[in-house]
Amino acid sequence: MVIKIAKMNKEEKFLLINEIFTPSSPIENKEFFSGRTKQYDEIWETINEKGQHAIMYGQRGAGKTSLANMCLHMFENLMSIKVTCNRNDTFESIWERALKKISFVHAENSIGYNPSEKINVHPIEVPEIQFLTPTEIEQILIRINEHFLFIFDEFDIIQNKRVRAKMADMLKLFSDSMHQITVLIIGIAESVEHLIGEHPSIERCTKQIELPLMNVSESKEIIENNLNLISLKIESNILEQIIEFASGFPNYIHLLCKYAAKEAITNDQKVITKQHFNQAVLKSIENSDYSIKNSYALATKGISAQNQFANVLLACALANTDNNNTFDSMDVLNKYNNITGKDHKKESINYNLGMLCKKERAEILKKAGKSKKTRYKFKKPLLKAFVKLKQHVGMIK
Repeated sequence: MVIKIAKMNKEEKFLLINEIFTPSSPIENKEFFSGRTKQYDEIWETINEKGQHAIMYGQRGAGKTSLANMCLHMFENLMSIKVTCNRNDTFESIWERALKKISFVHAENSIGYNPSEKINVHPIEVPEIQFLTPTEIEQILIRINEHFLFIFDEFDIIQNKRVRAKMADMLKLFSDSMHQITVLIIGIAESVEHLIGEHPSIERCTKQIELPLMNVSESKEIIENNLNLISLKIESNILEQIIEFASGFPNYIHLLCKYAAKEAITNDQKVITKQHFNQAVLKSIENSDYSIKNSYALATKGISAQNQFANVLLACALANTDNNNTFDSMDVLNKYNNITGKDHKKESINYNLGMLCKKERAEILKKAGKSKKTRYKFKKPLLKAFVKLKQHVGMIK
């Protein structure tokens, strides 16, 4: 993709930046997608494995829907169909929407001295929804020779156990008798069991794919590749700061890069500098999700508690985490003492962490584990990045 940005006016450049950096919506254009090579390869291996299906899970904001969108375009000789689930969906309704997206193109010649080719599009016939059982779906699809990938995104929003059980039955049926069908189920979860429930019958035919937060290499790839599309460079230390502040969340990388790029273009600069980054931080906080801003405000409310809880949250954001994104109180205490320059005791930090788990402090944290092995995590993971941005604002004012 070649973009002659030098020939554009500022308004056109801003419009292009809005296409390249999309913090508020998933990526749809494959030209603007970077990273996730491992997960992409795992999905491709699943498609090519006879009778296998995939369940992809991860925390909110990791970029699951963007990867799902890429699956619609990046696999050759494969018809891909994506359905976004909603909380009122049933097993029948999601499969009805999926099947109604299938259509076949048929060309036929008209009769006469100058016959022309007529293109007809034929949708697949779908029976009434109440009769749409796994067996009925099998009978519909068994007549199709095409290789299909069915993607069910945001499956976690469906809490009905019956839906999950019937989907498990569907996967087992496809695995046993319909090898031209691959199903990819995607949702927010800490494990496959949290997403689709415990169904031993499908363990053999499902591949578990975890989508973690973006690592440093992937984050760097997003920044450099996308800035290159608009002929912008970035100072190395600023690139590192964006990666650190974004904390692995693609939307915060997009948010910071979007406003930093606009600042550079506004000032007719070709390199993003500290000045542009500082302005981008301010605008990123302003344009962060309302629920994130509101939770932070509730957690740090009160004149006397303002610095105390803000610093505790910053210590939590900086604390080392395990594979489940949890951290322990001792690591928070060490970070808190470094931030404040004081020697606080364990009892003090435990009290503060306990308060941040309560409704009056927006339940900004939640506990994991029990008694002496209690660990903590952000209830809204995106708050980790927001807290770091708020801390930076205090440094530049």
